[in-house]
Amino acid sequence: MFEGVLIGLLLAVVKTAWETSHVHIDVDDSGTGAVRVRIRGHATFLRLPRILDALEQLPAHRPIELNLAGLRHLDHACMSALQNWADQHNAHTVQPERTRVSA
Repeated sequence: MFEGVLIGLLLAVVKTAWETSHVHIDVDDSGTGAVRVRIRGHATFLRLPRILDALEQLPAHRPIELNLAGLRHLDHACMSALQNWADQHNAHTVQPERTRVSA
């Protein structure tokens, strides 16, 4: 009986770690205009290399619309990295268009 409790607890920890480490990146590139990028899930330092790799593959000469509304968690490391990436990208393109999401 005690072994079952430990196995259940271990599986709960594994499931929680699995769910909190997932991030989904959707890129919508129509060929002209802004490239729309939507990031959903949990943006943590564990997924930072994947996020930055996806952003680096985007065209440098076109504006990027980065939608973070689907994030459930954004840690400080990811927030800083996304801000640095946006600053570097915007230094080579037109000024970004700021949009607000209405609740």
